[in-house]
Formats: sequence, C-alpha cells, structure tokens
Amino acid sequence: MKQIAAAALLIALAACSKSGSGASPAAAPDAGHANVASASPPSGSVCDRKLITVADIPPLLKGAITSGPMAGDPQSCIFSSGDYQVTVALRPGLGDVTVKTVLAGGENVSATALPGVGDKAAWTPSLHEVNASKNNLLCDIQASGGGGDVTPQTVGALCNKIFAAAG
Repeated sequence: MKQIAAAALLIALAACSKSGSGASPAAAPDAGHANVASASPPSGSVCDRKLITVADIPPLLKGAITSGPMAGDPQSCIFSSGDYQVTVALRPGLGDVTVKTVLAGGENVSATALPGVGDKAAWTPSLHEVNASKNNLLCDIQASGGGGDVTPQTVGALCNKIFAAAG
C-alpha cells in the first residue's frame, strides 16, 4: 500500500511540475517515510517572498520581464518575456525524493547530477529544468521556450540564491 501511495505522490508531483495546470501535489503524511515533511510550507510564492525577483531573471530571459503567481499554485511563480517563461516552484518536504526520482529516470527523460547546487540536484536538458534539494526543500526551475542563456549553471545559481534566502 505504501508503494502505491508513494507512486501516486510522485505522479502528482511530476504532473504539477510539467503540466502548468496549477495543481499542487499534497504531501500526504507518512510516518514511515522521512522524505515527506509534516510542517506547513511558508506562505506565498517565490515572488511573494521576494526570494528572487525580475532583476534575477535576465540571464534566462531577454526583453521586458513580468512576474506573477501561477494560478492555483501558491508555491509557484512565473516570470515571462514575450513567448518565453521561467517557472519557479518551492515545495517543502519533496526535495530529496524528487531529485532521486529525476536522476533515476522516473520522468522518462534523461537527467544528470548537477554538483554545487543545494545538497543535490538534477539537470534535465530536454526540459531546461533544474530540480534541486536543500534540507529537503525542492527548488524546481524550468525555462521554457528560450530567449536567454539557459544552462545548468545559470538555472542552478537561481536555486542556490533561493536556498540562501529561504534559510
């Protein structure tokens, strides 16, 4: 039964981080699983908390950049410029399991370890995405479309800035 619950959580997490549907996975309490946090997440998105701002995004996007919340997902923020966007999500209690899943091929795309970002991180080149964990806090940044210098280092640096600011 635990395996089914864990699989359902991972599917919900993957759907949320990829679909842009605004759905937010619920971290179900599981006393036998240390990777799921029981504490409630800080209120507000990365944008609301000003962990990163529009001024941090120009390496990834060019032109006039706007930011705002992701509809239906209070833990995510979108930075946009024309047809391009950067989506940033913070998910307490899901960092370790997410990075492990991504590196194990659980998203059905190739990913590599990204040293120097958080406690551990994964870079998925086909998605232009970094999933990083620090103290089991997930930083998920995806740059879609293009328009800037989208490298593992530029995206990973934003996760490190978020981790430092989030304390």
